[in-house]
Amino acid sequence: MSAAPSVRYSHCANGVVLTSPGRPTIHLTPGVSKTVGRADDADVVVDEPSLSRLHARVRVASTGVVTIEDAGSTNGVFVNGTKRQIATVTAGDSIRLGAVEYRAMSADDSPADALISMSLEIMAFGDLQALLDRVLDRAKAVLEPDRSAILLIDRATGALHPRAVRPPGAYQTVSEFASSTAVREALASRDVLVVHDASADARLRDAVSVRRAGVGSTMCVPLLGRAGAIGVLYADRTEVRQPFAPEQIRYAAAFAAHAAAALETAQLYDDREQHFRLTLETLAKAIDARDRYTAGHSERVTAYALVLARSMRLPDADIDIVRRAGVLHDIGKVGVPDRVLLKPGPLDADERALIEPHTTIGFEMLRDLPFLRDALPAIRGHHERWDGRGYPDRLAGDDIHAHARILAVADSFDAMTSARPYRSALPFAEAARRLHADSGTQFDPAVVRAFDRVGARWRTLVPA
Repeated sequence: MSAAPSVRYSHCANGVVLTSPGRPTIHLTPGVSKTVGRADDADVVVDEPSLSRLHARVRVASTGVVTIEDAGSTNGVFVNGTKRQIATVTAGDSIRLGAVEYRAMSADDSPADALISMSLEIMAFGDLQALLDRVLDRAKAVLEPDRSAILLIDRATGALHPRAVRPPGAYQTVSEFASSTAVREALASRDVLVVHDASADARLRDAVSVRRAGVGSTMCVPLLGRAGAIGVLYADRTEVRQPFAPEQIRYAAAFAAHAAAALETAQLYDDREQHFRLTLETLAKAIDARDRYTAGHSERVTAYALVLARSMRLPDADIDIVRRAGVLHDIGKVGVPDRVLLKPGPLDADERALIEPHTTIGFEMLRDLPFLRDALPAIRGHHERWDGRGYPDRLAGDDIHAHARILAVADSFDAMTSARPYRSALPFAEAARRLHADSGTQFDPAVVRAFDRVGARWRTLVPA
């Protein structure tokens, strides 16, 4: 008889915490089991289409052993990248439910342990918004506030704007959930401001939002970068709970220093990326403007593609990638001669051989830009065909990237419904008929079905 496989246990005397940016934090103590899914009757409701109604069940045994079990989901449960029906979980493990990534953390971890692990983790983030969400959720796991936010200073105006908020999306301005006076005082003093009894503090007791929420204690921690203050970490608790413990306050001050360094770097990178993206988008518009008959083409293709992507319930991150790809999908036409690009008639075989490489020219132009890496498959592949007869790589079916398949329909539709010197724009109904006729040959049938759902919205985008 073969030996039984060894099992790695997580003994968590006080339970386990599963965290994910922008998602509900899952707290479990020994002896407790919780279901996770989209259904309202799940113990932890995660509003995400890739999750099943009841997706998984997480348990902490009385001995502290943590297990996760697939509850019959469609998209599976993955622990550290491996699909599992049931698995033990240890602190630091990655758990993916559908498209949602959770990180396991032992509730036994001290704030010092959490500080070390969080600091290492957040320094790996480059995307500013993802970093903001991660910083806030990691701080929230230790501080255990009822409400929290990271506010960043607008360097042009000096105004404070919430950029990550828990509960997610609940507040739009600092005055909606905190005292701007207290927040500004923390920034001015460059020190942590803690109020144990909001009702007795002049800075907070008259704030309408604080009274409405029944805030009992609050903490404002300045985020200080090398070039000065960049924002504030804010957290509060209601009157029915104990104020923040001294150890939590010390943790917040220490963690803020690490978070500020990461945020400042990400903010500088984000600013550079924004300027670079605007430059590229201006170039793409200039290429459209070379031909008055195709002016606005990239903007319309992007608008059509975004409607399709949302109809197909793509995650927000994918929708943003589709937007970037749509704006820049024809940027390679910068390398196409005017005599071909501006020809007032159909192209012959030799001219097609000159214009078709615009997909690979665009790909090569953009391939070394990290913030466009995910958009490259659609930029290169928007002229591939479902039957494999497209270009440049003659990919077929599901081998064509999903974003490229969406752009292919949007791009062809705009070409058909835009006027050319040698023909009038096709009516909407005729363009729709041709999409259906080429479903399964030129176009992905699933994308054409999505077009059927959004046809009325597309009508409003067709140029007059």
